[in-house]
Amino acid sequence: MQRKRTRQRPARRLRQCAAVFVCTAALWLIWLTADPGSLSAVLRKAASDPRLTLALLCAELGTPQGSMSLPERLAAAQSSPPSVSPVPELLTPPPQLLTPSEADEPGEEPLPSSVPEPGNIVTKTMVAGTSKKYVTSGGISIYNHTDYTLDIDALLSAAPKLTAKSDAPRVLIFHSHATEAYTMDGDDTYVESDSYRTLDKSRNMVRIGDEMAAIFESAGIKVIHDTTLYDYPNYNEAYVRSSEGVARILEQYPSIQLVLDVHRDALVSSDGKLYKTAAGTAPNCAQVMMVMGTDAMGQTHPNWRVNLSLAVSIQKALCDKWATLARPIVLRTSRFNQHQSTGEILLEVGTHGNTLQEAITAARLFSRTVAEMMQ
Repeated sequence: MQRKRTRQRPARRLRQCAAVFVCTAALWLIWLTADPGSLSAVLRKAASDPRLTLALLCAELGTPQGSMSLPERLAAAQSSPPSVSPVPELLTPPPQLLTPSEADEPGEEPLPSSVPEPGNIVTKTMVAGTSKKYVTSGGISIYNHTDYTLDIDALLSAAPKLTAKSDAPRVLIFHSHATEAYTMDGDDTYVESDSYRTLDKSRNMVRIGDEMAAIFESAGIKVIHDTTLYDYPNYNEAYVRSSEGVARILEQYPSIQLVLDVHRDALVSSDGKLYKTAAGTAPNCAQVMMVMGTDAMGQTHPNWRVNLSLAVSIQKALCDKWATLARPIVLRTSRFNQHQSTGEILLEVGTHGNTLQEAITAARLFSRTVAEMMQ
């Protein structure tokens, strides 16, 4: 075995000398043909080229490049820095993200029984994924849970126009799940009626509705804000009670064009992590998401495409002005009582991982954008 190693040494030295000769010749040619002042830049570029690393490694090993083993190729590849920067974490959706199941029939949603404590909240900017369920055009994305074929451009061109020119109310804000609340932070604390829920209207979804109403009113748009806690004390019948309340208001104020059922989302991954959304367009700002219903379950909802068209037009305005403020629109098989009006939208403002102030910022930006559309 010792004699075999002795015989290999002259051959190895010969290969090393050949490699040095090739490199020296290459440098000599560069010196003759290139500007000496840029030589250092050329050398840096050559040194970072993985092909040079691979060639020298093959010369050292005495192995043709095409016959290198996978581990040897991996070692060569790792010897130079990556040429492509990694995608920023906040631009990709969290893997295996699970959302609380939305009931096929409004009023049958279960009350979350166990929500993880906010000890390790992960921040994400939610964008369209690669699933075939995503329909995308011009920056607008819809996550389609139905079997309906969607044409975003056609929906956008058919969108109804909103107008603020009226002395009568134009916007209705209410909350099927008014007691939903956010992660406590600083002075924004509350007594829980259940996990991430409170009867304190200054800390639950009623506060978000108040902030939105103030933005519309400041733009000269009259608003009806229904502050009824429809999900208390019986959470499972929330949609039934809110439907009855909205019907009464729409009958009293037929001038209303836009109906917003304002909620907050809840995002928990399969490994139990708690997520909050970040818009990335403003400091300490959550994201918003519009959830639209259909008649896919056989319920009467003849104008669901009109409602979806309106949501698409709002989504475009949000994307044009605030980039990632809005998550992709979600189209569901349920109707979420949206059959009651041709301008009804379910709006999710942030998640239970967000703070109240982050949600307020998002709600204000959403309302400001829609108010500008109505001017």
